Amino acid sequence: MFNLYGTNRVIEPQHVLSTSAWKVDNNREILPNELRVSIKKLHIESTSFKQICIECNNNIEKIKDRIIDIVIKRGKLHNPVTDTGGLLYGTVEKIGPEYHNEKGLKVGDEVICNASLAAIPLYISRINRVDMTYNQIDAEGYAILFDKFPTVKRPEGVPVNLLLYAFDESGTLYTVGSCAKGKENFLVVGNNLLTNMLFGYAVRKAAGPSAHIVCLFDNKSEMKVKGKSIDTLLSEIFTEIHYVNILKPMECITRLNADAFFDLSINCADIPGAETINILATKSGGTVCFANLINNYNIALYLTESISRQLDIRCADGYLDRYDEFDIQIVKELAPYLEKAIVTESKVEDNIAYPLGRTKKGFELSGYRKSLVEDFICESRAMTMVVDEILSVAKYDCNVLITGDTGVGKEKVATIIQKNSNRRMQPFIKINCAAIADNLMESEFFGYEKGSFTGANQTGKKGYFEMADNGIIFLDEVGELPQDLQAKLLRVVQDGEFYRVGGTEPIKTNVRIISATNRNLEKLIEEKKFRRDLYYRLNVFPIRVPSLDERKAEIPALVEYFMKKYMEKFGMQRTIAEDALAYLKECSWPGNIRELENVVQRLLITAKGETITSLDVMKELHTDLFDKVRENVGDTAFEDGGMLTLDDMVGSFEKNIIQYACDKYGSTRKAAKAIGISQTQLIRKKGKYQIS
Repeated sequence: MFNLYGTNRVIEPQHVLSTSAWKVDNNREILPNELRVSIKKLHIESTSFKQICIECNNNIEKIKDRIIDIVIKRGKLHNPVTDTGGLLYGTVEKIGPEYHNEKGLKVGDEVICNASLAAIPLYISRINRVDMTYNQIDAEGYAILFDKFPTVKRPEGVPVNLLLYAFDESGTLYTVGSCAKGKENFLVVGNNLLTNMLFGYAVRKAAGPSAHIVCLFDNKSEMKVKGKSIDTLLSEIFTEIHYVNILKPMECITRLNADAFFDLSINCADIPGAETINILATKSGGTVCFANLINNYNIALYLTESISRQLDIRCADGYLDRYDEFDIQIVKELAPYLEKAIVTESKVEDNIAYPLGRTKKGFELSGYRKSLVEDFICESRAMTMVVDEILSVAKYDCNVLITGDTGVGKEKVATIIQKNSNRRMQPFIKINCAAIADNLMESEFFGYEKGSFTGANQTGKKGYFEMADNGIIFLDEVGELPQDLQAKLLRVVQDGEFYRVGGTEPIKTNVRIISATNRNLEKLIEEKKFRRDLYYRLNVFPIRVPSLDERKAEIPALVEYFMKKYMEKFGMQRTIAEDALAYLKECSWPGNIRELENVVQRLLITAKGETITSLDVMKELHTDLFDKVRENVGDTAFEDGGMLTLDDMVGSFEKNIIQYACDKYGSTRKAAKAIGISQTQLIRKKGKYQIS
């Protein structure tokens, strides 16, 4: 029976529905209980479309490439950043003999599938057009529909683009219409003209011409259509329209004088933070309806407690019987207005208030996202993109391979994934594969039965995989695993079972594996040192953590974090000079964050004054250079009564810096650049100090 829901198309992880899967099989050949549709148009859920546009800087060709890339990686159009999909429209191409054809579909029928693209295996061969107004693409390819997926034959005389847009609200429009009957005062809060109009019209249609409907548009709302027909429609739907900053809820409530006024309020904004307006504006016993899931529905529940107001809070509805008929009727009635409208040249703005932006400032302002990554420093574009990937894949129960140089923070990435996964309350076992002797690995990983070898515990012992059942195992330095253990690990990954050392009964285990390595596993595969089949099983989703040299913008924040950490530990107070911080940013860090942390710790201990100076940093990073200076001027020169002049010290120091730079970098051009002078100055000073 479960094949009705497409589980036979799930690739990773197994035993879940296609909606929850990281990757599905989008093979063109259908099974007996499937239907194949030739794609004509895809509607992309609004937050997903916005995220893709921001990532691609509104470049149409890049938007097309990004959409196709998602489908290639996942076998479906399921945006990993927003965790949303969309809807499809196309032509029935082939129907399996066992497909439960309730709608009497025939080959050639034009249909809309009301199931989310997050669940539908599909393939896109080409994207012909991107519609920035309706968040849609005209595309070529195919999709595979399962028995239980709801489908609707295209109604005559109804614009497909507007119908897809309405259907994307699932059953929520129908719910709002039902809730509006018999009520008088309504509030619609949002930041998209089309969405606000749809919900406002659903209310007006149900509540009648005497209803009082107030619309709050965010002052940065997306006005994708305009003209006299739109002005007429808005005036017929809404009694009042206000343009406000919906992220300032108290200001909005004061301006409207609307505390506890409305019978029903609808939040259709895709900006977390706007929910406060709806809670405060709705009277006790009234209804608050959230039209999408990006808003903080859980925060809304807390708000009702904090203001001691009893409210009926409803979240976005999924499938409801007959909602498609309700939506179709609304679209038919709105279509004449929109046919006469002027479509604007719309671009998606990277508003820092939205949680979808990839700018440094946008990430800093997203307190919710910062709470997800805790103290993980992220102040560069390179790391912002990595964090997007981390938080996206954390939700999916698939294996992850983290790569990057030594000291970049791979273990920290694994910890963030664990804390944001659905296994966060289960065991989290961390294993350093390089720290376990080869002859002990099997017993450590899989445990052993009593008496299985000399010195074994008399009661036997559980291994890491047994202890981590239902949780996550982190295999650090996975490239160091010996080949015989790689074969046993592959069995665990594939079959979910293993044998203890000396055991005869298989032990079932359900673990998610996060691996990390600083080695090139593909090169190890070529050298026959790592199994290719195991690599593919572990590398379902790869995350590469950039080196510190690729994200030097984060060095000041990292230094501040480490100083605070160790000053508290050592019971001291220090500051660091701006030029010292600037020098640290210019240095190379082959040991990455771990090396920087050690340097900061030593600077706190060795610095003589309250402020760490650039000289302190130079002494710490170039001990050999300062030792040469001491050799040249003599130790006694630094003692009381020494006769060394400042000029002597500066001259000796300068000579040794130049000598050191020339020895290290080879060419005068590179050496001059490293110490911040021109090549001509360097050559002149080499002559002055007789440096060969």
